[in-house]
Amino acid sequence: MQLSLQIYGPENRPRDIVLLHGTGAHGDMWRHQIALLVKAGYRCVVPDLRGHGKTEEPGENADIKAHLHDVIETLEATDITFPAIFAGHSLGAIICLELAQVRPELVGRVLAVSMPGRVPGVTTEAFRWFLGWPYHGVKKANIHRYLGWRERVLMETDKRALEQVVTNFADLDYCSNIPIVTCPVHFAVGRLDPIAPYFHTETMHRSMPKSSLQIIEWAGHNCMDSQPEAFNKWFMEKLVTD
Repeated sequence: MQLSLQIYGPENRPRDIVLLHGTGAHGDMWRHQIALLVKAGYRCVVPDLRGHGKTEEPGENADIKAHLHDVIETLEATDITFPAIFAGHSLGAIICLELAQVRPELVGRVLAVSMPGRVPGVTTEAFRWFLGWPYHGVKKANIHRYLGWRERVLMETDKRALEQVVTNFADLDYCSNIPIVTCPVHFAVGRLDPIAPYFHTETMHRSMPKSSLQIIEWAGHNCMDSQPEAFNKWFMEKLVTD
């Protein structure tokens, strides 16, 4: 299926970068980075994944193959210049690396932010629990209207899309099954990330020859929010670093 898509930046001889959001978010999560990128002369191609943002939930199994098909079909319908830079957060980072493995001609480099190498079981179970009565309670009471951007968008995301992430990605193990890619990969992860523990990212980095790793201190899963200065410095530097 084709995804809802926003494009920002210059149309003439653009340097293209694809920005993929994570679970329970949508393309606007990159809004602060988009401002920096457009100013630097990049064109930002920003999809909403299925069931997120302005993209409908098709009611199908949403494993990694489905997400890859969505992204490829969507991008091939644009005038994007390949190979492009791909940046992804969490689920978006997984899609970027998998895409670099199966369609290497599309991907010039990957910036993988908060990519789960192996999601802790307690985190998965906590999320499953949350999608039960707490999720329905918050929605029914309309409390999410008063929460921060991240929390509000999570609650506005189609519940089935969230359930599909738990169903299809809870048992992932990229620490043992590293994607084989030929392009440079730059990892960034918060030291305090409970979803993508930094030591799992270290394992992926050590197993991937053309990779770098930045651990952002005092940051959790949404490191671009909690430590924006450090994150943006890393992000802009790695756009041009092989």
